[in-house]
Amino acid sequence: MEGLHGDIEALYSPGEVALQLNIQRQTVTKYARIFETEGFVFHKDENGNRAYTDTNISMFRRVTDAKKRPGITLETAIKGVIPMYTKDSITPDVTEISTENEQYKDVTNEKLDMLMQALAEQQKLILEQSKKIDSLQEQLNEHRLDVKNRDTKLLEHIREHQKERQEEMLLIAQNEVAAAKEAQKKGFLARLFGN
Repeated sequence: MEGLHGDIEALYSPGEVALQLNIQRQTVTKYARIFETEGFVFHKDENGNRAYTDTNISMFRRVTDAKKRPGITLETAIKGVIPMYTKDSITPDVTEISTENEQYKDVTNEKLDMLMQALAEQQKLILEQSKKIDSLQEQLNEHRLDVKNRDTKLLEHIREHQKERQEEMLLIAQNEVAAAKEAQKKGFLARLFGN
């Protein structure tokens, strides 16, 4: 069979087409019937069995892809694909699909731009927060050092105070012992000499 450009195309059975597109054989037949109701003609052998060309496989692949989009029915997908494979290929349906694709692309680009802007702002905030955290960590380290120095000085002061207190207590105890010895001496002498 001759294709759109006059070249000879290979013919495939419904099973071969189903295998290439990774769909059921019945799905290939269903696609073909709907295409035929829309006026499309497939190659048929002497027994009336359909045979499909590479172009037909490409059409079916487009239909399968179009059906994956939300809100697109099989019939709508086929009606959108048929004009692409007729000699008068530009029709309002193709233009609508093309316009829809452009709108989808514009919306996608807008959303992508918004996401990129939000990501840049988030990175800026993260950087600012990181600087604040570093500053707070530095202040905390300085505070810890101040507290450690204060504690060290306080401990030294307590030790000095305890040492002075011990020396005072030792001096008081020595004075009391000396006074007691003196009193004991006087008491002994007084008893000895009768005073």
